Amino acid sequence: MASILDKYGIKEVADVTFYKLENGQPTVPVLYLDTLKVSTIEQTAENVEAKGGKGNVALVSWDYGKEINVTLEDALFSAKSMALMFGGANATIKSEPSLIKTIEWEAKYTGGTPSVAGMPSTFEANGRVFNVPATTMTSVDGCFDETGASVSAFTSGTRYFTRFNMPIINSGVIEITAANFPGTYYVTGDTYARSEKDGTDEFFQFVIPKAKVAAENTITLEAEGDPSTFNMSLRVLRPADGIMMKLIKYDMTAAT
Repeated sequence: MASILDKYGIKEVADVTFYKLENGQPTVPVLYLDTLKVSTIEQTAENVEAKGGKGNVALVSWDYGKEINVTLEDALFSAKSMALMFGGANATIKSEPSLIKTIEWEAKYTGGTPSVAGMPSTFEANGRVFNVPATTMTSVDGCFDETGASVSAFTSGTRYFTRFNMPIINSGVIEITAANFPGTYYVTGDTYARSEKDGTDEFFQFVIPKAKVAAENTITLEAEGDPSTFNMSLRVLRPADGIMMKLIKYDMTAAT
């Protein structure tokens, strides 16, 4: 039995799982985050006081408007986490080949006969050489030299700027419409609590029966500094039973 004198410390980030909600109950897991850098839980509330007497001091205090917010900062992203952040369950993740329109792709012609008018059959981009057979190209909007002039004849080793549509493979395309917003999920977070008495770790979990993912998101792309992180904010809503969150410290008997 736990003692009121037992004390624990919490340091480790949590691994967080999102579950789909149906009729207020969790069903299938839809996202698992085990690369978080930060996972924080913040509770706020408003306060009003009755004041009076000499010095108009506070006599009675009322709290109201409780809010619980969770912030998750992930070191990595997946197609699923990005879809959940920006479009919710209705965002479509396509794995089949899709069209990508390249507007500022600097290509260096390395030889071969152009497979489509205005486009070299072999070009270099991002430090890699690509072959472009005619069957993969859908349209070419133009090929230009460094002065911006349109060209149709190519010289090996010369750089050209091309603009075209091309099917891509191994794609993860997330289609987000104006009507798509992040959804509401059942969320659990698993970490450890360390005993002050003997230094052992015990399991610690927070459970949020109803969490709305915030619609505001930012992706930072910059040349310097640390790699981009991916932030997700959750607003805890009150479920039917009124229990907004559970904090559970538990242990399990080790197998013998």
